Amino acid sequence: MYKVAIMANSGRDGATGLGVQTLDDKYLTATMEICDALPIIVPTLLSFAEIDEILAVVDGVILTGDQSNVAPDRYGVNDRSDRLGPFDRQRDETALYLAGEAIKLGRPLFGICRGMQEINVALGGTLRAGFVGKTDFHDHPPIKKSNDPKQIYADAHRISVDASTSLGRAIGTTQATVSSVHVQAVDRMGAGLRPVAMSNDGIIEAFESEIDGMVIGVQWHPEYLATASTLSRAIFGRFAELLKISRSG
Repeated sequence: MYKVAIMANSGRDGATGLGVQTLDDKYLTATMEICDALPIIVPTLLSFAEIDEILAVVDGVILTGDQSNVAPDRYGVNDRSDRLGPFDRQRDETALYLAGEAIKLGRPLFGICRGMQEINVALGGTLRAGFVGKTDFHDHPPIKKSNDPKQIYADAHRISVDASTSLGRAIGTTQATVSSVHVQAVDRMGAGLRPVAMSNDGIIEAFESEIDGMVIGVQWHPEYLATASTLSRAIFGRFAELLKISRSG
């Protein structure tokens, strides 16, 4: 059975004020059910040496989404206000190291929403913020607040998929409809990445590594009800293929 490291988030218990680690079950169940893999949760509390120990025993890494955003100083923006938040600086520290080391080791790396953005930053890219609700970005209107997952992860806009890419071939269609709950996105792409999917208003919705395709990222949330979605099964299925390729190589 494959072993996959899955990134958690820092949080705080509302009743006690104590620090907690958080991770939605949907990431774990998608990994277990589609990739037939054992998930190993990576807390944000680890030292770099402890992360190295996890990387030594896993076949791949998933960087999850979260309500928090990557802090702007991580991608070269000098903005110390909270307007681009909320932030999770513990996760920034852990996830960016985890991403960078996974790439160095050739481990398959899959970023979802915030996780995709972290991969881009780890490879020297930058992020775009403040575009949601702007007239030039018609596919990304203001996000409606909801406690209903069916509304949060409902299909929101179309994407165009590059069928010449490895991930694009796995997706198997040049057009798809995806969810959209993000307020950051890839701006300048990191070294060695190429776009796989774009929204009609110009946001990069998916990418992969140019040379071996071992790094993939999507801006939407394929882990939500993953087994019920052809698109989600295709994406997690591609990650499972990468796990197999990596282990056999």
